[in-house]
Amino acid sequence: MNIQGKIKSVGSTEQKTPKFAIRKFVIETADKYPTVIEFQLINDKSVLIDPFSVGDVIDCHFNVEGREYNGNVYNSLKVWKIEQISKAEPIHAESNAQPTNKEESEDDLPF
Repeated sequence: MNIQGKIKSVGSTEQKTPKFAIRKFVIETADKYPTVIEFQLINDKSVLIDPFSVGDVIDCHFNVEGREYNGNVYNSLKVWKIEQISKAEPIHAESNAQPTNKEESEDDLPF
């Protein structure tokens, strides 16, 4: 399966056991009603998110996995490939441009 969305956050890698590490990240879809989804990167896949930044739009290829424990079912979305769709828009500082109309520079009110 795959889904596209904008990266909202990226967590650090958590070493759970000597042979098991997990890293989580969150994306938001661009649907009419956006959805926020948390994905997991396991072991050697945890570096797949490194080339990307918050705000980048990516395509996540993942498997849905579920398991039952003590009568409860737990699901996880395990990513195995990430492709970049677009980079985050850079944030520009407000320009220091001066108003060209003399009246506008003396008073900000439109009347």
